[in-house]
Amino acid sequence: MLYPEETVRPNVLSGARAVLIGLVISTLITLPAMAASSKPVGVVVIADHATVDSAKAQIGTDVFPGDALSTDQTGTMRMKVGASQVYLLASSAATLESGADRVQARIARGTLGFSTTNPSQLEIGTPLGLVRGGDGQRIFAQVAVLSPTKMQISAYEGSLLVIAPNGDRKTIAEGETLEGTLAAPEPGGGQNQQGVGGTGINWKHVAFVAGAAAVLGGTALALWLEETESCTIPPCKD
Repeated sequence: MLYPEETVRPNVLSGARAVLIGLVISTLITLPAMAASSKPVGVVVIADHATVDSAKAQIGTDVFPGDALSTDQTGTMRMKVGASQVYLLASSAATLESGADRVQARIARGTLGFSTTNPSQLEIGTPLGLVRGGDGQRIFAQVAVLSPTKMQISAYEGSLLVIAPNGDRKTIAEGETLEGTLAAPEPGGGQNQQGVGGTGINWKHVAFVAGAAAVLGGTALALWLEETESCTIPPCKD
């Protein structure tokens, strides 16, 4: 004769097995998605006094979306991002984000340079808007964040398109530097708003690249010359 508790016990064990099997299957299904989301978006090809997510950056280090990239006061770092090269000069910080059709390099402070033979695959996110290629031609350019409300953008080769948060667009021709600052508040209080949901920005051409290079681009130009000895597969020659 079976007691009631004995008849229940097999059902309890079967239910536990079913739950365990379900968890295993769910994990196996989730693992490929996790692996896909962890795909690197770039690789370090040159690093000196630089970090990737607080760890020392080394040649061959993979860069994943959202990794914190930084250089100290004497540091530099260059990364290969698809058909593009992105580099940070001294005292700079940025991240790389992967979008549906392009990678965005977001600069938080300092100076970020970039070159690409495929402008449609790379854009630069800045505190004052987005920087993209002005056409389909090769680009070599540099963005310097001078403060949370001020930056300078230099086009050394090719043209650039700057898109402000309010949708306002400015073109930077090859050989020019553009400076952008937040527009002054409107009289009577409130931020100057130009367009829907955007912040007004004052733009002005401050110099030709030849003059701006003395201030912003000296080291950048040296890295550009070095880049002509293209490094595509780490380790690379210094």
